[in-house]
Amino acid sequence: MSLVRGDNFIFYVYSGGTWKPYACARSGNISVETEILDTSVTGSGDWRTFEAAVHSFSGSIDGLVSLNEASLITLPELQALQFAKTKIYCRFTATSVAGDIYTQQFYAVITNSTSTGSFDGMATFSIAFKGTGAISQIYTPPSPTTGIVYRYPEQGNTAPVADGTYTVIVPGLGNKYLLGVYRDGLGQNDIILSGTPVGKEVLYETDGTDGWFTWALPFDGENWYCNYQDT
Repeated sequence: MSLVRGDNFIFYVYSGGTWKPYACARSGNISVETEILDTSVTGSGDWRTFEAAVHSFSGSIDGLVSLNEASLITLPELQALQFAKTKIYCRFTATSVAGDIYTQQFYAVITNSTSTGSFDGMATFSIAFKGTGAISQIYTPPSPTTGIVYRYPEQGNTAPVADGTYTVIVPGLGNKYLLGVYRDGLGQNDIILSGTPVGKEVLYETDGTDGWFTWALPFDGENWYCNYQDT
């Protein structure tokens, strides 16, 4: 099924050399508009004609105010970027239940930030932005599942990891197509091939022979496994 759950539509900002999701964001949106030019001329008949011209886009995120979250971006950081009139590099990533990944990556300027508090509830925020330049589209459909699907470690075995470990190297697991990586029985949100993992992402790298798996958070008593196909 290729539907996307709301909690798998995530807003990131590139900061400090890594992609950081917004802390405690509850919803987000991006709206793309296309300007239309009237190309009707005398003699063209009873119907107007139009052509698409230029595109523009804007969006917003909102949620609960959270401060000083490690590896996440928070309201104070975004407002500091707004006050400095800094152009931010950000992206929305949507991951379907079937594993399709669609990313919209772009530059934007923060145009509004609002924070609200009440004595009987949690403080909330909203951030609005205006895009500048083009949106880069990155669409990664899952690999067809024809052929043999393998599991590491094999069924009946476990893959214990020492506490405090971020990176696991598996001999012979390089150049594979990963169908899923699971830690403590839970699937990782995204399998990335470069950069620094954040949240529930896992970074998969290879030297041609071995597979390198890096998580954003260290292991603490969990096991893990992955499903893969030969490429």
